[in-house]
Amino acid sequence: MNLAVRVPATSANLGPGFDVFGMALSLFANVSLGPIDDAELVSVGHPAMQAFVRAGGIGQLWVHSPIPSGRGLGFSGAVRVGGIVLGLAQKYSIGSDQLNVFIAEHRDEIIGIAAELEGHYDNVAASVIGGIVVASPESTVAVPVAHSFIDRMRVVAWVPFFQTSTDSSRSTLRSEVERADAVFNIARASQMVIALTTGDLDLLRVSMADRLHQDQRLHDTPMCREVMDRFVELGAITSWLSGSGPTVAAFVEKDRAHEIADILNREFSEGHTKVLGIDCQGARNAQV
Repeated sequence: MNLAVRVPATSANLGPGFDVFGMALSLFANVSLGPIDDAELVSVGHPAMQAFVRAGGIGQLWVHSPIPSGRGLGFSGAVRVGGIVLGLAQKYSIGSDQLNVFIAEHRDEIIGIAAELEGHYDNVAASVIGGIVVASPESTVAVPVAHSFIDRMRVVAWVPFFQTSTDSSRSTLRSEVERADAVFNIARASQMVIALTTGDLDLLRVSMADRLHQDQRLHDTPMCREVMDRFVELGAITSWLSGSGPTVAAFVEKDRAHEIADILNREFSEGHTKVLGIDCQGARNAQV
């Protein structure tokens, strides 16, 4: 049984939605029970293999992933989701033609195991479900993003050549926050959902500000702050630190996405850009 699953990269937090919001992107990891395409056999220490074993899988695992590791685009979450899907599918003797239905029916179990391994729900929930999600230990909800927004918008990601550690980045965050800052983020996160569901770009421009985590994380990577600001100067709708960074992402209207990406490539040679869409399918059979 050579099952293979395709899992999207993600951008988490999305500004004010710290540890809650996640978005699936059109950049994919393929995880399989046998060698396919350019996949490589992974070791027992690989996050995909650890997740595979945790889900009850037995045997070897292959991974092919263009998602950069340690950059805030959900590499570990995506490959863990892939490993879990295959571990559970193997345990229940699921065939390739049944895999998509199986993923849908076992969504909560897959997300729960992945979040246990990742330590948070936002990125793994987006990888499983697709689109933009609001995730917590109690429940995961897909944001009904306006179709016009998905068609019109691209996510431009500036990906530095250096890495950051999520654990190290989290250690810089305050253990307590001021009430005013909490209220600020609650308001912005609520407004962001309204902007996404209605396609209101003017509201989106002002709703992705944050007071809980981005400033602390950007303190050690001032270039990322410069890139965030430059995105907006060039005409992006808004920009944010993707996950714990160091990648900076922005919503850009599709007719200008490659133009802005090219400018950032020239001006900030310490990284490179990717022009991506919002993936609305989530984890699925890679052999369809």
